Amino acid sequence: MRKKPAAFPVGLYSMLLFALCWLTLPAVFAPIERWLVGCACLPPRTISAWFGEPAVAAAPSAQQRLLELGEELRRRIAEHDVAGASRLLPATYEPVCCAVLDAPRDTARRGGGGQPGELRLDHSYEELDGCCELVTKGDALLGFLQRPGIGIADGDRPQDPARVMLCNHRAARPVYAEMAMPEGAAMHLVVAAAAAVDPAPLRADLWEDPYRAARLGRGGQIVYTRTIPEATVLVPSGLQLGRSRVWGYEQQGDDEAMAIGVFVVPPIEPRALSFVVLWRQTAEPPPAGTPELRSNRVQRLPATVYDLPGAAYGRHLLVVGQAVPDGAAVVDNGLFLGTARGLALGTGLMTSFIASRHRWSLILMPDDPRERPRELEGEIVRTEHNDGWLRWCSDRWSTAHERLLPGYLFTGSNGSSCPAGLWIGRAEPHPYEHDLLRVTTPREPGPRAAQVLVAGGRS
Repeated sequence: MRKKPAAFPVGLYSMLLFALCWLTLPAVFAPIERWLVGCACLPPRTISAWFGEPAVAAAPSAQQRLLELGEELRRRIAEHDVAGASRLLPATYEPVCCAVLDAPRDTARRGGGGQPGELRLDHSYEELDGCCELVTKGDALLGFLQRPGIGIADGDRPQDPARVMLCNHRAARPVYAEMAMPEGAAMHLVVAAAAAVDPAPLRADLWEDPYRAARLGRGGQIVYTRTIPEATVLVPSGLQLGRSRVWGYEQQGDDEAMAIGVFVVPPIEPRALSFVVLWRQTAEPPPAGTPELRSNRVQRLPATVYDLPGAAYGRHLLVVGQAVPDGAAVVDNGLFLGTARGLALGTGLMTSFIASRHRWSLILMPDDPRERPRELEGEIVRTEHNDGWLRWCSDRWSTAHERLLPGYLFTGSNGSSCPAGLWIGRAEPHPYEHDLLRVTTPREPGPRAAQVLVAGGRS
């Protein structure tokens, strides 16, 4: 008997090809996904209206406390960020504190060590007119302010957010420096941007004594800036560039150590930067006091947050009434509730902080008023009820394996629609692991009123 050949499964292979295109080209199918998920959210959005009126997540007394904490954070940041460099600059230089809007992480703007090489500030070029090129934080030199229409800012207008070229940018000018050697005497050198594949953002080069430099057995020496009259930009002596990291062979028996390359690790990673300081020369010394640190320009859109099935895992329905950018902060009078993912039909999804699984820029304000706020970069690794365990890395002004002090945790700069200074919760160090923080966030069930922050207005 002759066997009939099986029919070719056109439908099955078409669905597989469609699914493959969906996975490999997410940007193309993103609008379709938003509409589909937005339509799927219509039933719970309609049903949620039957379960009571939205309540404010923070009581009036709590709101006042949040405002006080926010003001204290801005005051302490401005005080500690200005203190170091102000002693090294002329008395007629006035500090201008700026918040970081964004640190672009795309490949084209990636600098030495694979770190971002640029920053965008909350001040425009026009607002920073008259400022010198130096950009500092504490006693550290971070980079140089750019001018619109020149260099990497050739496409910028005076009204655009100002751009900062960090020292690890591939186009950054080398900085003259000196390093305190183990035997005592300092040695002169030049610090320039390292390659993206190098183990640190900066590289030490053009040593005053290459033979002494080759005998460096271990790193950790502080590298400072050095002023020379021939420099294009006058950088004051004494600003910290970072600590040395030696790449080579350690001493073995009678054989001497040999350094193949010496790198410089900045005191703070660009991805953790939330605030920086610029300097404007004035005719007279500026008045004493803490400089003003303003809030980022944002527009507040009224919204309502509803619990979805399984809301204990940190996923919520967000009803705004208009389009919301991905990553926008959802707040209630300074209390950070989470970040939004915009959908169609005026809806979105909100993910709470402790349910997130991506890298955050954060600020920890210790309880001790004498301690400086710490800018962190971290990620939630596990969640227990309203608590999340945050694995963090911080600036390198401190010693290795330092334990953070308990305090209050705030957002850092996580994009123009998620500004720094939003209160997240209480943070306590882990009793055994030095790089873990237990973050406790307030949570109230049921619908609640909120606001979505969108870049473009003024808070």
